[in-house]
Amino acid sequence: MSISSETELEKELFFHSILKSAIIVSILWVVFLINDIFGMQWNEYGLHPRDPNTLFGIFSMPFLHGDLSHLFSNSVPLLVLLFSIFYFFRKKSALILLMTWFLSGVLTWILGTEGVHIGASGIVYALAFFLVTISIIKQEVKLMAYSLIIIFLYGSIVWGFFPQLFPDKHISWEGHLAGAITGVVLAFFYKNEGPVKKVYFEEEEEIEEKEDTQGEEYEELR
Repeated sequence: MSISSETELEKELFFHSILKSAIIVSILWVVFLINDIFGMQWNEYGLHPRDPNTLFGIFSMPFLHGDLSHLFSNSVPLLVLLFSIFYFFRKKSALILLMTWFLSGVLTWILGTEGVHIGASGIVYALAFFLVTISIIKQEVKLMAYSLIIIFLYGSIVWGFFPQLFPDKHISWEGHLAGAITGVVLAFFYKNEGPVKKVYFEEEEEIEEKEDTQGEEYEELR
């Protein structure tokens, strides 16, 4: 494949990754605006831990947000993290997203305290921990560079495990923990997917091995 063709494919992948991420985040905004403007009271359909009659909350929770601040705080990191999944793991991106959505929801349903849990923060934590963990495992340059950017921009999300630091807010630290656990587990599960670490100087190593072999054969002939 020529360099120009690779460049075109890279541009196309970049554009599609951004577009898909923007569409998903836009859906969250549309749901929020409809719920807020028309007073639909959809937040009641969030996740109710350990209530078998409301298991649908596992799927509805990420679409529901308390206010604009809550929605915005999830939208920006979600946009950045979704892009990374579509860009680096395009072949398995849909499955990775479904697994993070489902498993983080199930764990929150198991671990969560009483009340209604809403928001996409569980998915945000799952994708962030997935990306950082798998970049450490794979040691691929581009993936590690992007992970460092994520850590730099959103490293403060670790404080989301300590709700006592935010006494005026109702923070689902269980949802955050569930997301983090999900992300780490999936990183090991999908460690063979995505970009592969390049091995440099391989040809030179092969040449050196051949020279050593030829030298040994020459010594034996002598």
